[in-house]
Amino acid sequence: MSKKNKMMVAVTILILLLLLSGAGLVYKVQSLLTSDALSMIQEISAQGANAVHVSITENLDFLRTLSDQEEFLKSNDTLEQIRALSKGAERRNFTRIYFADKTGRVVTNDGKIVRLDKQKYFQQAMKGNANVSFGQTDLFDVDRKVITYAVPVIRSHAVYGVIAATADNGNLGILDGIATGPDRSFFLLSSDGSVISRSAGEDSFQNFFQYFRKQSNPKELERIQRDFQQDRPGNGLLTVDGTANLMGYSAIQGTDGWILAVTAEENTFQSQAGKVLFMSEILVAFLILICIACAISFLKFKKNTYEAKLHQEEEINHFIYSDALTDLPNRKGVKKNIREWFECTKCKTGGAFFLDVDNFRSVNNTFGNDVGDEFLAAAASRLAMLTGKNNIIGRIGGDEYALFISNISTNAQLEDFAKKIVELFKKPFLVRKNVIQLTCSIGAVLFNYSEVVKENKFDDIINRGEFVLQEAKKNSKGSYEIYNDQYGMSIERRFQMLSELKLSIYNKELVCYYQPQYDYDKKAVVGFESLARWNSKKFGMVPPLQFIELAEETGFIKQLGRFMINQAFAFAKSISDPGICVSFNASPIELMQADFTDYVIERFCYYELEPESVAIEITESCLIESFDDVVKKLKILTDCGISIYLDDFGTGFSSLSYLKELPIHAVKIDKSFIDNIVSDRVRRDIVDMIIRLAHRLNLKVIAEGVETKEQAQCISECGCNLIQGYYISKPVPGEEAIAFLDELKTG
Repeated sequence: MSKKNKMMVAVTILILLLLLSGAGLVYKVQSLLTSDALSMIQEISAQGANAVHVSITENLDFLRTLSDQEEFLKSNDTLEQIRALSKGAERRNFTRIYFADKTGRVVTNDGKIVRLDKQKYFQQAMKGNANVSFGQTDLFDVDRKVITYAVPVIRSHAVYGVIAATADNGNLGILDGIATGPDRSFFLLSSDGSVISRSAGEDSFQNFFQYFRKQSNPKELERIQRDFQQDRPGNGLLTVDGTANLMGYSAIQGTDGWILAVTAEENTFQSQAGKVLFMSEILVAFLILICIACAISFLKFKKNTYEAKLHQEEEINHFIYSDALTDLPNRKGVKKNIREWFECTKCKTGGAFFLDVDNFRSVNNTFGNDVGDEFLAAAASRLAMLTGKNNIIGRIGGDEYALFISNISTNAQLEDFAKKIVELFKKPFLVRKNVIQLTCSIGAVLFNYSEVVKENKFDDIINRGEFVLQEAKKNSKGSYEIYNDQYGMSIERRFQMLSELKLSIYNKELVCYYQPQYDYDKKAVVGFESLARWNSKKFGMVPPLQFIELAEETGFIKQLGRFMINQAFAFAKSISDPGICVSFNASPIELMQADFTDYVIERFCYYELEPESVAIEITESCLIESFDDVVKKLKILTDCGISIYLDDFGTGFSSLSYLKELPIHAVKIDKSFIDNIVSDRVRRDIVDMIIRLAHRLNLKVIAEGVETKEQAQCISECGCNLIQGYYISKPVPGEEAIAFLDELKTG
């Protein structure tokens, strides 16, 4: 073979290799973009499914609100029921709204009467389960399928009937909450592919799979059908009229297998791939130039992607490590910067100052959150001027700041700087023409390079600082505390105690004691207060105030509270005597939990307790955070037959203002008023006034902390016959409480 022919063969082979390489590159890019597009459209379907879930929840909530009307408890007042249903129909785009009693007899908003007892959604709602379903036959048009919403009508934890509403496919705007686009199609489907609703402008068809089965891969459709039947999210490729479509789908919570599917033509996501494919066609004629162009395009694409990724990472890091309000480092940001700070300042020791603004909540309550935010930003600016450039200042909590100052090596220097911070806050702040003057409390800690860098004990430094900060706030607001070895021992004990407390329920160390509440006139027990006791194997009998405060600070109060609810309810169930009420204490943290009332009611029903057989004891501190929200929760509980006691009454600054607003059944006079009631005429007059006021409001009164016969007689003379305290009995285990009750009955 001649040299020329060899060259031609080599060139041909090179061209073929370049063609194969170019084709492989294009295929790889196209696959990557397709994969990204599938992930993107699946994410869109997940967001859409959540939006549909929200829309469905709003419709069910509307029906729940409608079910609260008293007309639906009046079985003979059909006209009032129709009027209430009609008003509900006017406010919502339902085809029909109707009320069904326990037997399934239906009254509709347009006055029609039918029966509903055979319908699945009615049976589910009668079990107490709100639901939404599709495929049900319209009650008055057997040829039409409708979407049906149904909620139970509940009074005193019993189902009295069902409020239901129907809508045609597409009605009620259940897809309105989805951000649609001209390049996407949205379908609301049942698990068998039946179309419940679709975005506007789509071709009309009844079954999703039958529509796409004509041209799509059968195996791909079978896989998607299996996902539908098992409520699994996913994505895939389908073909319609010769055009490839990307598809993403997600299950919708709270429905009987509904799916939100999103489709879009593949070419709408493949603009970059289109460019590469176009260049591949020119490769035949201009092979080398196209290869260079492909390489440049690919490198440019990678560069843009890399730069975009870097920019995104910078934004994410800024969000993760910075405080949005003050642009200072947050808790994570301070920890991240501390090593670099040491290397920059060349210091070997430093002082950490943890600062909390005293009574900051009063700013938000008085002037509003916007003024409060500006105050926090102004405080940060003032602190930054004090610290200078070579030190770290961060905002590590709502109104908490941390300062790390270099070249502080003694407690005297630490104390001097703490005094500067205290003085800094003595100058008033001017925020939107409002003069605001608040003090600050400070916890100060010495630390060194070895602790932070070599031993990695920065979290320990934060724990020390926050511990002494709390000590400063306890001792005197507007002051500071310096960490010392004695505090170190307290922190270690607290850490060990926390570890043991978290295992106390599992280790059966946490128990429930009961203290009788006694009718002094009738000489009979009328109730018990359940009290948590922790008999630790390591620490012995721990005072309740100590471990309850620790539980509230660490979040363990939720497990502790639910343990006490179960113990108290089980004890109430074990008492055969009618008229005896077992109470348990609820902390402010528990009351603010979203599922608190649901859990209490569920346990109340589980133990099949009688109305007014249990009570919740709350203090005024429970009302400070969100009075309206707490009152709403308490009213729900009282509607279910659970009594409410206001504990430690008289110790708060506005107890009297709550009596009229709260749905309470009794007040408990605090022990501080009882201690000197016999010898102190003023205390006696105060107790007498409280008792008279409570009785005028038809409230029971229980005197706590009664320890002597003289106190009991004095309280009785004031008109209060219900007492609790060591004069009757100390708190005892459940078995002893039952024995005490039996002993009183036998005389």
